Amino acid sequence: MPKIPTFTSQVAPTAEVGAVKSNIQISPKSSLAGALLPAANAITQFYVKEKEISNKVEGGELIANANQELLELKEQSKLKSTPEQGVNFFNQGYKQVVDKYKSQANNNYIQKYFQLNISSNKPSYVNNILKVTRANMVKSRVSQVNSLVENKIMNAVESDNEFDLSTLAESVFNDYQGLVSDGLISEEDLQIYKDKLPNLVEVAQVRKIARKNADKAFALLLQTKNFTTIQGDERRKLRTEFATLAKHQREFLSSSLNAQHNDLTSKVMDMYGDKKQYGFSQPELEQFKTGNEEVDNQIDNLNQKIVNKQFSADTNYNINTDVINKIESEEIKDTTKKFLLAGETEPKSILERAGDKTINDKDVNFLTLMLKRNNNDTFKKQDQQFLKYFENLIPLLQGNTFLSYFDKEYNSKASELRQTLHARYLKGLFEGFQPNDLLSYTSENYIAKDIKNDLPKTSDLGSIIINMAKENNITDAIPKLEGETPQEYLDRISKGIDVKDASP
Repeated sequence: MPKIPTFTSQVAPTAEVGAVKSNIQISPKSSLAGALLPAANAITQFYVKEKEISNKVEGGELIANANQELLELKEQSKLKSTPEQGVNFFNQGYKQVVDKYKSQANNNYIQKYFQLNISSNKPSYVNNILKVTRANMVKSRVSQVNSLVENKIMNAVESDNEFDLSTLAESVFNDYQGLVSDGLISEEDLQIYKDKLPNLVEVAQVRKIARKNADKAFALLLQTKNFTTIQGDERRKLRTEFATLAKHQREFLSSSLNAQHNDLTSKVMDMYGDKKQYGFSQPELEQFKTGNEEVDNQIDNLNQKIVNKQFSADTNYNINTDVINKIESEEIKDTTKKFLLAGETEPKSILERAGDKTINDKDVNFLTLMLKRNNNDTFKKQDQQFLKYFENLIPLLQGNTFLSYFDKEYNSKASELRQTLHARYLKGLFEGFQPNDLLSYTSENYIAKDIKNDLPKTSDLGSIIINMAKENNITDAIPKLEGETPQEYLDRISKGIDVKDASP
């Protein structure tokens, strides 16, 4: 058989996988993953930048808040008397503020950023504090010396002994020389202080006079020969000051005297009940002496009324009302002040009117109380409300016009009721109730719940007329008609009689 030719490979077998080889090379960046790398880097850089800005924002907020407190701290530090006190106070506070806000940082970067930036303003803060506190120190020291000098001048002037101006001047100059030595004032300033000393002494002298008698000090300054170092605006300002002071002194003196006289009257009338039979003894009268001849005479005359049984218990409501009105207007300020009422030609005081059938002892006490309360604005307003209320109450108390005119007890009843209700009013005020609550008839605290007991009755008219006729010896009085009521009788006779001209 024919042989089939065989082929023997001369190449050793390989483990490589069969593939097509090529000389073309591909860049990694041309792959999908490679294409994403730049974007990833950009995102990373953006995040880092964002975080950096965020840290700065947070740090900036801490810096702003801290600076606000440091500014306040700086202003407080500037108030200190010396630079050392000011700087020490600031440094202590500075550390507390910085530590406070540094601890609020969320990371180390913010802490470092905060600390670096917050410290940048500290030198300017300190310099400002030093500048201001140095000025404070100079001012304080000069002020201390000025006060020392003023005290020396005042002590010399206030002394009852004559003082040596040259000795005083030497002591004062030594004080100011100390300021020169410390570099706080110049030699020129020292000379100004020396030249000013005589003026300071004269001002102290005239002020001493003014404290006791401002009117006298004012009069002295009106004469140019007095206190010659006080000139121009300074002299005019002192005159204005003393004029105002004189007014206050007079008002104070008057007020003190008024209070003294009112208290004296209260004391006298408080003792009147025990003395109304025989009056006050001479030793007792001596304790009432004021040194004021007019006032002392009024007390003596009052006692003479009592001794001679001339002190009347009668009262006149209308007269008392007129006096109260003058008290309210401050025309009358004390019980010894003379005044005129309508139709009078001779002025008399409350004390002089006591016991003259218009003002009795109870009236004097009441009017004295009104005087005392009138000096207090709150009490005055309270009494004004009461008096207005009582004025509106009078028509009820009067009832029939003829009754109030002819009833000799009307005045007494009206005055007593006013005083009684006023006492209830004051008691209610003391207990904490408001005026309106006490003066309103709908209130359970109303002061006049029993007012009906004090209102006049028509049934009283007849007896009043009969008594009036008897007391005045009226024998030819118009007779009362049979069956005629008292009111009808009064209405009838009023047509022929002018009530205004009749005598009660």
